[in-house]
Amino acid sequence: MKKIILMLFVICIFSKWSNAQCDKKILWTSAKEEFTNGNGQVQKTEQDKVTFEISNTEIILNHNDDPNDEMKGTINELTCDWTEPYKTGKTIIKGRLTEGHNDVHDAVITIEGKNGQVIITLELNDKPDMKIKAYVDKYEEKS
Repeated sequence: MKKIILMLFVICIFSKWSNAQCDKKILWTSAKEEFTNGNGQVQKTEQDKVTFEISNTEIILNHNDDPNDEMKGTINELTCDWTEPYKTGKTIIKGRLTEGHNDVHDAVITIEGKNGQVIITLELNDKPDMKIKAYVDKYEEKS
């Protein structure tokens, strides 16, 4: 019985640790993006700075630190499952993003880590033939 209780305790601690990033505001930074078509074929590659600031309720995407080149929105649904924080796991975000002069897009943002490489994929529902993949160089927890 003691072993079972100890095992459950260890599992609970590990689960809490592995999803520790899920409740935090995180700033993800990328220096390389790929634009793909609906079939996943790369159409264009850019070497620009893109940031994704994500909390439990809000997301802000910024291109080259330009306040005029920003998308902001609210998160409607968030699924987060990481076995190794910031390295292995997946977060799926569904929400509404607003850019420029009130252009509103329903969007799905997937943050996926495999073998220590994190890739953020942005899909806009009104542009099904375009996906943007951002290769994360660094991240930081924000307060």
